[in-house]
Amino acid sequence: MTTFSLPESFASEYRLEPDGYDEMLDETGRIRAHWLHLMQALIQLGPDEVSQRHREALRLLRENGVTYNVYGDPDGASRPWRLDPVPLLVSSDEWFDIEAGLLQRAELLNLILADLYGPRQLVKKNLLPLELVYNHGGFLRVCDQVRLAGQHQLILYAADLARGPDRKMWVLGDRTQAPSGAGYALENRLAMSRVLPSLFRDNQVHRLARFFQSLRAGLNAVAPKRSELPRVVVLTPGPLNETFFEHAYLAAYLGYALVQGDDLTVRDGCVWLKSLTGLQRVDVILRRVDDNYCDPLELREDSRLGVPGLLDVVRRGNVAIANPLGSGVLENPGLMAFLPGIAEYFLGQPLKLNSIATWWCGQSRELSYVLANLPRLVIKPIYRKPGEHAVFGHKLSKAELAAWRQRIQARPAFYVGQEYESFSTAPSLADGGYQPRQSLLRCFMVARADGYTLMPGGLTRSARSYGEMLITNQMGSISKDTWVIASEPQLGSLPQAAIAASAATPARCPAAPPTTFSGSAATPSAPKAAFG
Repeated sequence: MTTFSLPESFASEYRLEPDGYDEMLDETGRIRAHWLHLMQALIQLGPDEVSQRHREALRLLRENGVTYNVYGDPDGASRPWRLDPVPLLVSSDEWFDIEAGLLQRAELLNLILADLYGPRQLVKKNLLPLELVYNHGGFLRVCDQVRLAGQHQLILYAADLARGPDRKMWVLGDRTQAPSGAGYALENRLAMSRVLPSLFRDNQVHRLARFFQSLRAGLNAVAPKRSELPRVVVLTPGPLNETFFEHAYLAAYLGYALVQGDDLTVRDGCVWLKSLTGLQRVDVILRRVDDNYCDPLELREDSRLGVPGLLDVVRRGNVAIANPLGSGVLENPGLMAFLPGIAEYFLGQPLKLNSIATWWCGQSRELSYVLANLPRLVIKPIYRKPGEHAVFGHKLSKAELAAWRQRIQARPAFYVGQEYESFSTAPSLADGGYQPRQSLLRCFMVARADGYTLMPGGLTRSARSYGEMLITNQMGSISKDTWVIASEPQLGSLPQAAIAASAATPARCPAAPPTTFSGSAATPSAPKAAFG
């Protein structure tokens, strides 16, 4: 591990040991051009001043009530949001390639979602195995033939990325049910732009505001065509949910009412919001409740988080839900093995971004490969339940490996094996200097009438210590702001709505008015599949 904190070790040659810092250094160990100004400025500030700015950022986040609830802690304890003052930088040229690949992937997953709940040609043509789809808990049979208005069924999409051995970004996982993190990314940006304003300005960082404008437009576009000013609400499981702060923050920032299931009711084939002035009809629900819990009449009957009769209203076309119920099926990691063939079928082109190499155990050849190579693979269930994490074969004892072989052989269609490689590393402030930490980038997209819009940046999470592979918020990962460095100056600034929304964590207010505004894809090597 390399630590650098002295100006003479950096400023003379701008050269560091090639061990670590994959994001910042090229193959020869020289710092990349888009990182140079930032690191020069940080070292010129000195470790004491950077630490002071870091404390100021944490103070801002704390005063704004930015938290992450940790399941299993006594009384549902909230953990203060943690932010590394060293952002992750992406050059404009590289971002152009990432954007093209992610927009293609979003369109592809949208077509898959529409097909799985429509004609199911992928299953009929053997491009997707029947067992892979129907054994996944996210595939909801009661949502068959249910469609949103317009051509896009997948409204919100997030992808987890890491740099692969070819020094390009690889997709490690897809988040399609209720993707979280966009609100935290905005809070990180607000804090960083305040404590390092000159660095933020001089690096010509792409702004985030347009993404949230696209989010408003995208939600308005799927509303039933009864009003030019649709009423949108944010449906949350409640204050004990791990990302409740983000639910409240986004509702305030976007100007939507934040509601729980008992704030809504179904009457006369429509969804209504209970308020002090009477019932108000709801057109769009931006949900943060898992789809199985959204309607106790047709899904989980023990759910107290949803709205009885909600799915019937969706079938009638009187309310739109983003993302639609049943979209969690796209989070199945087994799909990754079949995406190249599906891309050729639907789009007539190869994938522009590689996925991590994946072997679905429901096929005999792939099962044999996974069982034979278990010590060097990462094992995942195709349907991840709360509290479940990836299993690293190299960390298992002989007895544990034998137990996992038996478990996989008993239900092979329920597991995948994925390639095990290393995450890229980026510099983080630690112990008075800068040390490499494994990092994972989550990017966010939203559908509009003319296609998908990608947030220029996203939420970067880094490990607590060097070499740690399981990067999840529940395990205490540290967030970073993500700066896409523009080739030309960016005009404008963060909107005042974002600043106002960050002033305090809003309480739940249901009466708040709406605002208008085939195969295995067995690539030889890929990033480690350890993310949450």
